[in-house]
Amino acid sequence: MKNSFYKTKGFWISVAVCALPIVLGGFLYNKLPDKVATHFDMNFKPDDYSPKWQAVFVIPTFMLLLNAFMWFIFEADPKKAAINGKMKSIARGLIPVISCFMQGAILLNAVDENTNLIRFIPLVIGLLMIVVGNYMPKCKQNYTMGIKLPWTLASEENWNRTHRLAGKLFIIAGFALALFTFFNIYLYILFAILIIAAAIPAMYSYVLYRKNI
Repeated sequence: MKNSFYKTKGFWISVAVCALPIVLGGFLYNKLPDKVATHFDMNFKPDDYSPKWQAVFVIPTFMLLLNAFMWFIFEADPKKAAINGKMKSIARGLIPVISCFMQGAILLNAVDENTNLIRFIPLVIGLLMIVVGNYMPKCKQNYTMGIKLPWTLASEENWNRTHRLAGKLFIIAGFALALFTFFNIYLYILFAILIIAAAIPAMYSYVLYRKNI
């Protein structure tokens, strides 16, 4: 079947959402300093800067292209019919949501350093993990999304068991991240929680594989 995702209304809505940060950047352009903080340390403090034209145009343009690539990958998947419709919609919405939040946080922080929305990253990621975790057990075998390991792709039972566990862990990790947002935590704790939530299902799937499941 011909890949014609670019003809769908949903695709162009996602493109429009990804373009919103560029519009915001253009509106705030004259208020931005010549150097804009685009990288933050483990304490959510700026530690690297980019020219404002790069912060306004290059970063969101990259996210827009990444969004288009994700749509292409979904439509090119030979098992795309097996992907839960709501899960696909959520996955397609991740990049536009992350792009708007991250770029908005970067630009507003540049205009007013007291407006540090970067510290709310754990909350945003936590909420996304809760949503994804809720639908993970419904995700059938495919080559685009989910825990795609040789043994999960080779066994439907392995895939299903692994994603049931992953769904529970993602929800728990999501609530933990959302809760930690309101405490003085370091960014490495965020990474640790994400790694644990992804590593345990991967190891579990390998144990199942060793048991010929």
